[in-house]
Amino acid sequence: MIAKWSSYARRMGPAWIISAVACGPATLASVSIAGATYGYQLLWVVVLSAVFGATAQYLAARIGIIEGRGIIAATEARLGRGWAWLLTIDAALATYLAAIFLMNALVGVTSLITGLDTPWWGVGYAALIGLGLSRGGYRWLEMACKVFVGLVVACFLITLTQAKVSLEGAIQGLLPGLPPDVDAALMMAAILGGAVHVTIIGMHTYNTNARGWGRSELGLARFDTVSSMGLAFGVYSLAIFLVAASVLHPHQVAVQSASQAALSLGPLLGRAAMAVFLAGLWAATFSTILPTFLAGIYFICDLMHWPAQRGDRRFTALALAGVGLSALGPFLKGGFFLLLPVMLAVGLCGTPLIIAIILYLLNRRETGRDRNSPALNLMGGLALAITTFAAVRFLLSQAGLL
Repeated sequence: MIAKWSSYARRMGPAWIISAVACGPATLASVSIAGATYGYQLLWVVVLSAVFGATAQYLAARIGIIEGRGIIAATEARLGRGWAWLLTIDAALATYLAAIFLMNALVGVTSLITGLDTPWWGVGYAALIGLGLSRGGYRWLEMACKVFVGLVVACFLITLTQAKVSLEGAIQGLLPGLPPDVDAALMMAAILGGAVHVTIIGMHTYNTNARGWGRSELGLARFDTVSSMGLAFGVYSLAIFLVAASVLHPHQVAVQSASQAALSLGPLLGRAAMAVFLAGLWAATFSTILPTFLAGIYFICDLMHWPAQRGDRRFTALALAGVGLSALGPFLKGGFFLLLPVMLAVGLCGTPLIIAIILYLLNRRETGRDRNSPALNLMGGLALAITTFAAVRFLLSQAGLL
């Protein structure tokens, strides 16, 4: 058993790419705001986000492995081109909306760091990212971003050991319950959307397929997913949430900006808290926006039967169109830190469709012995039900019907 796990640890990878995207600025903003605003009341949602995130990503990995292709091609082959179009529109809209909001956040953080507040930072970033997508490269910058994000996570973990976490409050927070105000519906949808999002679910089918994993790697895919989305992402979101709930909530700090969220690291870093937090936030945003653009390109290329390869003019055209669209993001009104949870909540509204399609594909009689087990269907069904509930509740709250 130890030898098998050691082998898995050496070969895992695709789900860690997804986990790195999930551990982005939007999740950081969502759990910070939720913890500071509601204390421990939404702890159960944070836990479910890790559980259902791991579940959804493992189901996505099974699609990539069993079908031997991405989710759009698999949907077209099994359900027809109409369903493939519907899923592509759903996934592409959520993905490019996320790219627009992420560019808004990237420019917002840059303005805070440099002191030069202008939306035109987005034009420079769009050119840089477009070049990187069409030509490749910037691996050193992506690695540096991951180091910065890891540093911030470590700071939150250390702060958590020093914070006075209320055991009674945490236990009560594990019991499902919803604060009565409208904003709670947004926060629940945002927290779940950070881990169970149509963009990263769809993207994972391409990642596992690109690795050439076959049915013999299903166990490896499960280990890869549980260790990354279940554990690493879970630790990331729980640490930030608990620090906000135990450090900021008792002082009634209503987090509405990145500078207020940085106060959660004050007990550990003092005056350096702002600089470290902003550096980590910038790194998390930059390292998240690149794969987001790639996911959108994969969806469209798969639908149109185009090769998703750098050097192909259609790939380049999609990359440039995507970054050009995202350059409009910095012109959005409102503070970027509060817009990030909205992005996740809106993205969650497109998630039930892809989960339902994946569950159908993995329960077809033709799938044979690799059909979903009853336990996996139960977990997938719960993920579908809870995400649908959260999405509908969010939409009702926005329509003034909650």
